[in-house]
Amino acid sequence: MLFKQVQIIPLKKRVTGESFNKRLEELAFSPCLPSSPSTMGWVSPIDDDEAGLPSRTINGCIMLCLQIEEKILPASVVALALKEKVKKLENTDNRKIRKKEKLSLKDEVYQSLLPRAFTKLTRVYGYIDTRNNWLILNSTSPAKSEAFVSMLKKVLGDDVLSNFDIIKPAAVLTSWLRDKDYPKTFSIEKSCVLQDPNQQNRVIRAQQQDLFVDSIQQLVKDGCEVIQLGLCWQDRLNFVLADDFVLKSINLAEDDLAEIKEEAETRRQKFDADFFMMTEMYTGLITDLLDIFCKKLAKAS
Repeated sequence: MLFKQVQIIPLKKRVTGESFNKRLEELAFSPCLPSSPSTMGWVSPIDDDEAGLPSRTINGCIMLCLQIEEKILPASVVALALKEKVKKLENTDNRKIRKKEKLSLKDEVYQSLLPRAFTKLTRVYGYIDTRNNWLILNSTSPAKSEAFVSMLKKVLGDDVLSNFDIIKPAAVLTSWLRDKDYPKTFSIEKSCVLQDPNQQNRVIRAQQQDLFVDSIQQLVKDGCEVIQLGLCWQDRLNFVLADDFVLKSINLAEDDLAEIKEEAETRRQKFDADFFMMTEMYTGLITDLLDIFCKKLAKAS
């Protein structure tokens, strides 16, 4: 599998030893109890993995998969059941149910409906690059990212995450587009999002558009900033770099995709081939990005 979107989070602690895998197994996923609204835990990152190991290590990188199970209980269903219960009590006791009592009844109704609720399973993938001490998350959702990080802290401890001192990407990307001067390892593609810093609601999106035409260049000259820019790295990876240093819409070159398909036979081989190629390319890409946007930390890693 290839991550289509990426968050890069530096780690303070080195991940090594059997204690890490043992802790993962202790926090393995268990199905949601009838009375619980949600649960989460680690599962094998490989589908249909008979061994069921909660991690897979390739090329110095550890792939992890967090599975989240949530009960689906629409507010309208709870409200209807509560309304019926309140009406029944008012008729039986011949009295008006007050607001405070309704809140208590709502909790009772919610708990009574939980065992009959449908469930939704969500998987969040990420891998730890032990060579560079990075966590690479395949998610840009704040809720999913928070869930993954909170579970990782249970494995590695609370004081595990660090921060990058990132140069504001919008300033750099704007200069690339305006001056047509950018590193040779990158090329500018045909998509971007421009925003007027003086009018936050003024946003211009360009797709399949030559970004060096006069109409786009004039917007930049007028003060609009590039908050997302489509880029290609070494003619191998197309992606969009956002102002929060998140990579989106990552696509692999067709030649590399064909190579993976030709070599892989079994599901495990396919997974390993994907994982190896992804870690090799993403390490190179991230290193190049950090050299530009986070030079001090890039040199120290």
